[in-house]
Amino acid sequence: MEKITIIKLGGSLITDKSRPMVAREKTIARIAQEIKIASELYSGKLLIGHGSGSFGHSSAAKYQTQRGIINKASIKGVSEVADVASRLTKIVVKHFRKAGISAVAFAPGSFIVSEKQKEKRFFVEPIKEALKRGVMPLVYGDVVFDQSQGFGIFSTEKVINVLVRGLSKDFKIERIVYLGVTNGVYDETGKTIPTISPKTFSKVRKTLGGAGATDVTGGMIHKVKESLELAKKYHIRILIVNGKSTGVIAKVLLGKKNPGTLIAPEHVRIHKN
Repeated sequence: MEKITIIKLGGSLITDKSRPMVAREKTIARIAQEIKIASELYSGKLLIGHGSGSFGHSSAAKYQTQRGIINKASIKGVSEVADVASRLTKIVVKHFRKAGISAVAFAPGSFIVSEKQKEKRFFVEPIKEALKRGVMPLVYGDVVFDQSQGFGIFSTEKVINVLVRGLSKDFKIERIVYLGVTNGVYDETGKTIPTISPKTFSKVRKTLGGAGATDVTGGMIHKVKESLELAKKYHIRILIVNGKSTGVIAKVLLGKKNPGTLIAPEHVRIHKN
């Protein structure tokens, strides 16, 4: 069974979250180059996700799109949120293609239907086919149509959760890597927490805050909770590392040690990666 590593580029890493719709294009270009190099060293497939950062979050907060249809402006809002989220994706794909990566974007709103903001149905066959043919799929946080409230927002973490379920029968999901702007998850003293498991989560939860800027998807605590669910159910190693550190992508894919937080199920021996 062919293995896959899923890499998520954090919204805080690739956008300036203090300013609406400002992409950090130099950072995106560097990461694209690093992913290109790493993909040639790694023996499996790569699937990329990215956060919306200052693109989708600011518009979603304006219209409260995560709450669905709540007023007359909601329909206008869902169109705007979907549009601005895709604008960032086009920038990411542009730099990936410049780096020599054959990346194709898949809008989550086109393959996921939710109910009460939880995944109801999904269709990931096109993504499977892309992976089999050597195309690098790219997904992102997006508007998803919801059977109970009209629509809502699926963070990239929730989209990755769906993809793991949809792809795990055909591929071995080896690891998920979250590239952010910190050396993993910090404790109350500002030090990196090396490992988090379901058993230790209650102890570290109080130290986890939301996002540092407008974020309608819940920030770090959301990322850790979604990661724990996946780690426990699918026995996946999940790493939260600093995407600002040059060379970190190759280090992670080759199993080298690097500062960061490992999230793993209880029955896996927990140690620094």
